[in-house]
Amino acid sequence: MIKELINFTENLEEEFKNLGSLPKEGLHILLQLKKDENGEVSIDKESFQFEQFSKKQKEKVSDFLNTCKLLHQNAWCIDTNKCFDLPTKAIHTCSPFAVAFKREHLEGGAKYKSNQAEKKKQIYERFEGYFNKAFALFEDEAEKEKYIVFRNFFTHNELSKLIEKIERENADKYQKLEEKSELLKVQFKESKDKSEKEAIKNAIAEIDQQLLKVKPLEDSSYIIFYLDIPLKQYKEVHKRYLDDKLFNTDKYNTAPDEQGLIYGTNNFMNGFNSNMPFLMHQTASFDISGRISNTDAKLLNDLKNMFPNKTLPNPLPIFIYKEELLQSKVISIFRESGFKFGYKEIIQKLIETNEEDISNYYLLFWQNTMDGIVFRDFDYVAKFEYKIKDLIIQNLFEIKEKGGKADKHYLLIKTIFDFEQQVLKPLIQNKYHRVDYFGDLNKEDYAKLDRTFGSFSKYRKAVYDFVYKSQRNTIDGNVFYEMVFNSISDDIKNGNEYGIKEKLNIWYSLFEYFNPKQKINMVNKLKEYQDFVAAIISGEELTDITDEKFAFAAGQVIEYILSKSKSADNSYNLLEPYLQQSKCAEFKKAITNDFGRYKHENFSKNFEKVAAFVLSYETDVNLKHLLPQILSGVFAKNQLFSSNNPK
Repeated sequence: MIKELINFTENLEEEFKNLGSLPKEGLHILLQLKKDENGEVSIDKESFQFEQFSKKQKEKVSDFLNTCKLLHQNAWCIDTNKCFDLPTKAIHTCSPFAVAFKREHLEGGAKYKSNQAEKKKQIYERFEGYFNKAFALFEDEAEKEKYIVFRNFFTHNELSKLIEKIERENADKYQKLEEKSELLKVQFKESKDKSEKEAIKNAIAEIDQQLLKVKPLEDSSYIIFYLDIPLKQYKEVHKRYLDDKLFNTDKYNTAPDEQGLIYGTNNFMNGFNSNMPFLMHQTASFDISGRISNTDAKLLNDLKNMFPNKTLPNPLPIFIYKEELLQSKVISIFRESGFKFGYKEIIQKLIETNEEDISNYYLLFWQNTMDGIVFRDFDYVAKFEYKIKDLIIQNLFEIKEKGGKADKHYLLIKTIFDFEQQVLKPLIQNKYHRVDYFGDLNKEDYAKLDRTFGSFSKYRKAVYDFVYKSQRNTIDGNVFYEMVFNSISDDIKNGNEYGIKEKLNIWYSLFEYFNPKQKINMVNKLKEYQDFVAAIISGEELTDITDEKFAFAAGQVIEYILSKSKSADNSYNLLEPYLQQSKCAEFKKAITNDFGRYKHENFSKNFEKVAAFVLSYETDVNLKHLLPQILSGVFAKNQLFSSNNPK
């Protein structure tokens, strides 16, 4: 896995790696060095640049902030466990040229107050320790001497006055903008002209954007100081930090070889844990099983930093061997779409130019969480089967198009994504008609869908593997049956007749696909059941009587009886007494009881004939195994109504 990720990242253009990244939210301050007439160097506290950034800003990021972004990207800690401000972890840069912390650590902030209450060192007292470690990145004393004034700016707490100056200036601008906004809001209320109101509305929106740049800093906002020197110097010093800290520990680092390569233990996604002895070999003669170079470690860190930028499709196909050429096509397609295409659209585009199914790649699915990037799935796909044998869901239960009177027309299923959308998704989707394959299990999204939630929890990974990795063995006939009838069970409780009939259409139409060894065409079986009921009604001699045909006929009888109910309850709860029975005698008793309840109603001759057959039939089979046939009888076109009163 690690090697494939390294190769993938190595083939990406440097410019692409940085696409989608944004400056840190907060205040960015660029300081310059100046010399006086005596040649003394100091920080220029009068002439400096600053700008505030918020992700809510709609306008293009300024050139200044883009410069700041590049600087802090080449000064940032790998993670807070590897910062220079341990154990407090408040300063998140690791460079002698930059210092970043959150507003909460300054006087008046929440962290400042808690440190004060607990008698802990404030951030002002910790700058000395930070710069001792940061200056260790310099290769000689002469370099350190050049930047002592930048260190002193912090250790002598010169930053506080400068921050106060910026905050006063921003507060003044903020007040003036708010006053202007309030005046415009009054004008908006008083105006009667539509075009004028629209112009005022746009002006207010523009001021709102300007307010974001000068609003008071929140505790969570960063304050980042930069020294105005070339980016090249930032990178050179930061590389020394990375060469050490990109590894899990420096305990196993090798000395640099002739090419300057250092080999150490992988830190990417906690690939190695030197502080966990139970993860290490206890009997092997070597300390660790393998090392990676500092170059490879840097590539893995680049990849980790790309994930939050949303410039990579998720899931992400990582091609290997000769198919690596496809990788550039994947990135190109995704980029051209404005980073909007998902895996489905990308695969469809690839298939357009590659007649054969694509193969030999890893599929990676990740999520951004509170704890950082988490890999949810990483698996090898030998061959992705995009096209499938043409399938069609037949409208056997005669449902109508939603909002219309015409019979529903199902589209031909030609691809695996058609299959996902028309067959699998309806069986495990939540009340918002969505399926989250890797998120936290959220029962609230499945309110009144208890059985469906059970299927989703149990089989969502199987569905994902079936669709996205062509692992057709993850869903067999038993799993398909469970998902279909769990969903139907919820539809029955919720009175969703459309949903019930749709799932029955799916089950009958796709039964043979999921049960190829049984060689049973259930569509023909349904026709046999209906012909059997017609034979009873016409008084023909009955042949080939089966439990399944009995169950279907019983369903027709049950639906006919329940149609006599004047109850306003449309939830099909009256079906429950039948669906809970496992013995034929008890099942027929439930039919008899309901018949007695409505015996004062008129019943057709068709009903009397079929009911007589059902009530005289005997079987030892568990009727719960005949659930599909019973429900089919209930929801198929009912033949027991008289010809003058068809249902």
